[in-house]
Amino acid sequence: MVSLGNPEYGCDLAPIDFAAFARACGGTGLTIDKPEDCAPTLDEAFRTPGPVVVEAVVDPNEPPMPPRVTAKQAAHLAEALAKGTADGHKIIETILKDKVRKPV
Repeated sequence: MVSLGNPEYGCDLAPIDFAAFARACGGTGLTIDKPEDCAPTLDEAFRTPGPVVVEAVVDPNEPPMPPRVTAKQAAHLAEALAKGTADGHKIIETILKDKVRKPV
């Protein structure tokens, strides 16, 4: 969306528990539900021998954005939303809420 201005496309794989599936296949499956759990969970994953699946639960309306958005990237995002990205209005609301919550 930000790189090329194309609408977001994808498929909903919910309600698959990817971590449970990894465990069922004999691997290790870990889930990150809260941002503060990210570092310890990734540390555990890297310490674990063998295959590991880390499932990170995220807000589906949080667009993948770089830390600093250029004017060109913002224009591409607007273009993608205008072309019909699903739930575009929810994505805009999330961006605005994130901006308001961001410390100055």
